[in-house]
Amino acid sequence: MPANLKDLRTRIKSVKNTQQITKAMKLVSAAKFGRAQNNVLQARPYARALEKLVLKLVRGNRDANTHTMLQGRESDAALLLVISSERGLCGGYNSNTIKAALRAIEELVAAGKKPVVLCVGKKAFQVLSRRTLPGGVKGQKQVTLEQFSSSPSELIAENSNSVLHLGVQFDKPNFEFAQTIASSVENAFASGAVGEVHVVYNQFQSAMTQVPVCEKILPLSSVVEEEGSGGETILEPSWNELANTVLPRYLATRFYQVTLEAIASEHGARMTAMDNATRNAKDMERRLQITYQRARQAAITRELIEIISGAEAL
Repeated sequence: MPANLKDLRTRIKSVKNTQQITKAMKLVSAAKFGRAQNNVLQARPYARALEKLVLKLVRGNRDANTHTMLQGRESDAALLLVISSERGLCGGYNSNTIKAALRAIEELVAAGKKPVVLCVGKKAFQVLSRRTLPGGVKGQKQVTLEQFSSSPSELIAENSNSVLHLGVQFDKPNFEFAQTIASSVENAFASGAVGEVHVVYNQFQSAMTQVPVCEKILPLSSVVEEEGSGGETILEPSWNELANTVLPRYLATRFYQVTLEAIASEHGARMTAMDNATRNAKDMERRLQITYQRARQAAITRELIEIISGAEAL
């Protein structure tokens, strides 16, 4: 702790400025968090209802296994979509996402797959592109949404065992963005460029709790197998007509729900982190003020002693 009074005053001023910044960031995140939380809670019922509809259409239907989104692929490439934030100062949000992504990469490599990591949000890309990943995943490349949507199969085939960064801002997600991603992923899967598609993100629970998860998006048969099977369903119109409309919609809705969950988790984590930082700055300021007052009082006492000693010497 500096004993010089000037250094103490400078330190106290610096801590106060930091406290103002963290408090402002907390207020901004709190405002964004309210909207993001509302979006997540409003979107969940529709996503669950659509998932139930897909399960009802697929269970027990003889034609279900013929659809490309339900069939497995022989390709050993696996697309891993990792959703992190564009900015830091959000506690353990990004580190938890990166740890979940590393575990997913290890599992894919152990299963004999060649993962292609596509990062949405530069924080995960900055870490993963500098590390030696399991299975020799290497290489890094910046791609735009237009490049990924125009030729996803070629892009994935050219960057096997690589880390890609999808340069797009998704602070305010919309369904069109999710549809573009879903359509590109579906095309890559249907062409056989990838055999599996996984997504890593933070599932929102509360402002203080975000759970990093890795979900298998394609093939959709994995979802049906987890839920079990039911009786055969009679459909009108035909299965193919319904599947070509409902399944792409379901995939886009799932990606949209994932982005909403990730953004709400990010704002909740940043709001909590900035609140803790503001409290710590207040505690540090209080301790520095006590130290400053003690040092000031000691300096005053020392000066009085010197004056009194000088007077007595005369």
